[in-house]
Amino acid sequence: MTEVVGFGLAGACVALQLQAHGKKVRVVDDGRGGSSAVAAGLVNPVAGPNFEPSWEVAEAWAVALPFYRELEKLTGQSFYHDVPILRLWRDEKDRAKFVRKQERLEPWIDQVTNEGVTWTGGGWMDTRSFLKVAKDVFLGRGGEWSRNTEGGTQIRCTGAAGLIAREFPEVEHRSAKGEILTVHVPGWHESRILNRSGWVIPIREDRYRVGATYEWDNLESGPTPEGREKIERLLGTFTARDFQVIDHQAGIRPIINRSKPVVKYHPEMGWMVNGLGSKGVIYAPRVGLEMVAREV
Repeated sequence: MTEVVGFGLAGACVALQLQAHGKKVRVVDDGRGGSSAVAAGLVNPVAGPNFEPSWEVAEAWAVALPFYRELEKLTGQSFYHDVPILRLWRDEKDRAKFVRKQERLEPWIDQVTNEGVTWTGGGWMDTRSFLKVAKDVFLGRGGEWSRNTEGGTQIRCTGAAGLIAREFPEVEHRSAKGEILTVHVPGWHESRILNRSGWVIPIREDRYRVGATYEWDNLESGPTPEGREKIERLLGTFTARDFQVIDHQAGIRPIINRSKPVVKYHPEMGWMVNGLGSKGVIYAPRVGLEMVAREV
């Protein structure tokens, strides 16, 4: 029996991939949830201020998208949404930086205008819906579920909580808290994901997720007035319309090596799968396949 400890994005994908390849799997999860349950679920192939493609994004997404679509087809539930991403120019220097790198970015360029560059291959995932679907499928295939470990090979997908607790003491991390808002902006009707020093994700009916902050210290404080104020100012750089805050959440991104996934074995602790950072939607299914190669 293989025990997958933690059922966020990483744990869910590892458990389902192992199960699909014939392994008997028990999920150990206390139900408290982690950053995956509050994540924005953004899939952005070219991230950051320097127009750098995410690490091995093409290879990872070639595994991830069919994995998600198969789950949607199997269950009749929709949780991943293809949405174009408009990366707005900050200034002329920003645009010139893009021009210098444009050739290597061609696979993800839909169009370039005076407003910005539109990336293709992006979108967002409703992570809460995905985790519910993943749990239903896992249990429907005969998987076991427990709040406590019962023995067997362990694969610890414990995210930032595991890193902060130093489950693998030799692993250094730089986890960061992020806060996001869900807002209602009447009459805006923006259908694209907007990105520039932050992002706005259209959900439905003029509701949007907006974020995110990065806080490297004080990781346990939850949502803060300062974080809300910062995100409200950020939203003001995208639209001058009035808005209403519907929800305010915070989570901790598990970052080890610039959001590159880390798979590590310890003879006493078992396996660690961690470090997906803010890119869990992109990398989790591929990491699941890597554990299949190591465990099956």
